[in-house]
Amino acid sequence: MRESNLIQLPIDSYIAQIVESLRASKNLVLVAEPGAGKTTRVPPALLTLVDGTQRNLVMLQPRRVAARAAAMRIADERGWTLGREVG
Repeated sequence: MRESNLIQLPIDSYIAQIVESLRASKNLVLVAEPGAGKTTRVPPALLTLVDGTQRNLVMLQPRRVAARAAAMRIADERGWTLGREVG
């Protein structure tokens, strides 16, 4: 799956609002149901938060299996290489 062919997730319609909220206040509590896209859609959107320049982002995931699954999904959706742009 590539970015242009993404399956719509509930969080997608809020991405712009999330980015704008973080530009304004630097803090945000994001609450959504499991499967809404918090883990796979929000982090890539935050990579260009500051000035449009590609940045590094560290995302913590408490379980190894969940961390690997999230990295694989993000890489697949964005067309990135696992272990290079995401991992």
